[in-house]
Amino acid sequence: MADKLIQRHLLHGSQEFELLGDMLRVTTSGPFRGKKVLDFVLATLDPDPVRNKGRLEFYGRVKCGPMVSLYIDKPDPDAFNAFVDTLKAKARDEYGAFTGGKELS
Repeated sequence: MADKLIQRHLLHGSQEFELLGDMLRVTTSGPFRGKKVLDFVLATLDPDPVRNKGRLEFYGRVKCGPMVSLYIDKPDPDAFNAFVDTLKAKARDEYGAFTGGKELS
């Protein structure tokens, strides 16, 4: 079970994803911008991500746009896939706990 993923990009800087209980903490930093930390409640994420131009995006359940965007296969495919699988499972579990076990399609 992978609870943390760190991705680096030459131009865009780094982004760190960490699962903390029922939250996902995203920390970004880059050469031309400061450090930014955002926390997302896992129950609000749609657990079925969308591939978009080299990125994997998790949208909100209200389809308002991507809330979380990861570089595909970074830092390596195994670490990436392990983290994504854990994130999807936790998002499903948290939504199920929030709704009393009822998954809406």
